[in-house]
Amino acid sequence: MLRTASPADLPALRALFARSNDAPYDLGAVAEEKCFGAGVSGAPAVRVFETEGRILGAAVTCGKYLRILAVDREARRRGIGSALLADANATIVAAEGGNYFTPGIVMTDSASLAFLHARGYVETQRTSNLVVALGEHESSGVVRAKRIHAEKILAFVEREFGRVWRFEAAKAFERETVPAFIAIENGAMAGFAVHDVNNRGLGFFGPTGVAKSMRGRGLGSRLLQASLHDLHALGYAHAVIPWTDALDFYRKCCGAQPAHRFVAFAKPRS
Repeated sequence: MLRTASPADLPALRALFARSNDAPYDLGAVAEEKCFGAGVSGAPAVRVFETEGRILGAAVTCGKYLRILAVDREARRRGIGSALLADANATIVAAEGGNYFTPGIVMTDSASLAFLHARGYVETQRTSNLVVALGEHESSGVVRAKRIHAEKILAFVEREFGRVWRFEAAKAFERETVPAFIAIENGAMAGFAVHDVNNRGLGFFGPTGVAKSMRGRGLGSRLLQASLHDLHALGYAHAVIPWTDALDFYRKCCGAQPAHRFVAFAKPRS
């Protein structure tokens, strides 16, 4: 049967994700964030397919976005995924700015790609996640953001890059040592970078951005280097630079390489 899950189901959901995750990252490690963490559209809805007290599938939606769809590998081809997808009634698969696990379906997951195509979803974009080894990066020319300056910094982020990036960057200020850096030019905010705020615990970088009028001065590279230096200090051996096509920039600045390619899907309007 289908039912709504609660935080009390987290152990069972983590166990399900261990048996079902075909993405390249540990979904169990961020299960609470992905299942019960708010998105730009508000609180998510978590629906599970349960048989005889065992959760065999789960779908997490937030607004129009399908954040997670997972079915136990031993229970596939029984209609569980189809039932969860129909129940979710989501129009966009993955690509949920602000609280995403992956920016789409990884291209190596041919079964999920075929599943969505068969149910009328169409590809809308392709993008990459990059990976970079940590250890040789320096923090210089930028400063760590402080919680007392949160509103000023977040106002800059929203003004220059929109409310989705503000929502994501705001998570940095929930921590005592803020995992964010800012660039100042002539006494004014010029750029920012945050890290370990989305998919916390997996070593994700971003979002990051430099005001249009301040680009071409090397600020983006310095912000990136500071965040990578901090991620290494936090104990990560590698960082993930997600949801980007700026391959040349990241390759030049830190030696990042493409690791995985993703496809986002949407349901066409009828």
